Amino acid sequence: MEILCLGIVFLVIVVILWMKKPLFAAIAGGIVATILLFRVPLGEAVGVLARQSVAADTIDVLLSFYFVTFLQKMLERRNRLRAAQQSFDCLLRNRRLNAALSSAVLGLLPSAAVMTVCADMVDQTCGDYLDKKEKMVVSCYYRHIPEMFLPTFSSVLLALTLSGVSAGPFVFSMIPIVLVACLLPYLVYLRKVPAGMPPLEREISKKAEVLSLLKNLWSLIAVVVIIIVFDLSVCVATPLVIAVNYFVDHFRAQEIPGLLKESAEPILLGNMYLIMLFKGIITHTGVVALLPDFFGQFPIPIAAAFALIFFFGSIISGAQAIIALCLPMAMTAIPEGGLPLLVMLMCIAWAANQISPTHVCTFVAARFYGTTLGDLVVRATPIVVAFSVLSYGYAMLLGIFF
Repeated sequence: MEILCLGIVFLVIVVILWMKKPLFAAIAGGIVATILLFRVPLGEAVGVLARQSVAADTIDVLLSFYFVTFLQKMLERRNRLRAAQQSFDCLLRNRRLNAALSSAVLGLLPSAAVMTVCADMVDQTCGDYLDKKEKMVVSCYYRHIPEMFLPTFSSVLLALTLSGVSAGPFVFSMIPIVLVACLLPYLVYLRKVPAGMPPLEREISKKAEVLSLLKNLWSLIAVVVIIIVFDLSVCVATPLVIAVNYFVDHFRAQEIPGLLKESAEPILLGNMYLIMLFKGIITHTGVVALLPDFFGQFPIPIAAAFALIFFFGSIISGAQAIIALCLPMAMTAIPEGGLPLLVMLMCIAWAANQISPTHVCTFVAARFYGTTLGDLVVRATPIVVAFSVLSYGYAMLLGIFF
């Protein structure tokens, strides 16, 4: 019964979005539907939402987005992002690689605010060769490639901790399937974009362009380095870089009030806040913990059952939530699974997260291109499903050697 209620909750969200209503209305409808269908007492529901409002993960995602948006606005004021895109163009001379690589490189920064930067770069690179819905898929998908396997991301660190698998073998084993992940949207979408670019009107120096790229993106790179080397959060690393950039780019005190105001995008921040509330109330119902029993009823291998749990669980509650809830269960149920099992489950959780309504970046990308989550889901689902199936097969192959 709970699984049916869960399906109805997501149907409510889909229907509201299908009616072209704004995201906040869809997520609010999902919250109300969850409270009613799971019969959460009103006082208890208010308590859950209140606790989620001041929870560390909610505050972290809102502050992270605000700080990175502030840094982004600083870069835009000095035309740093446009200059970086020009350097990518000069160095690679390949539209397809530019669209994929620029998004993946910026994806090293774990903040939804970077999604806007990636979307802008893909938009400039692909031009009219892809429509806005296709560009949305390309920018959102490639931006999250590093998040699949690098141990600088919280979901990967959590998985390594819970599974007991070392980071080195995990990253090494992920490389082939990461290349497969990069290839799929290339075959579906990027091949429509001509690889070649018009001849440059001037001679370029590769060294000078590399230095220009570093000069224009040093602040984003610095945030990533600080996070990795000093194990600090985005909320700490980004303000430090902002303070340094204030002097490096010669900002004036009069510019700061405008930047503070521009960085507070109420629609995006409000949507993120509601998504976190929805995630909190769904988790509170305990329905995600029922997924193993539900899929265990079907006559399929236990590994396939957990693959389905991670796929649908990630769509429902996000990759990190399903990893925390079900990875220990999977490793215990399949003790011989080890590294191959971890690789499969992480790949599937990552893929399903790309079409999850709890994934903030999808809404940031949709807002940039003036599209909807539904447009993204329709175009990304075939790629996500194909990658999940290939990941399952790759894990079976990997099991021969580990």
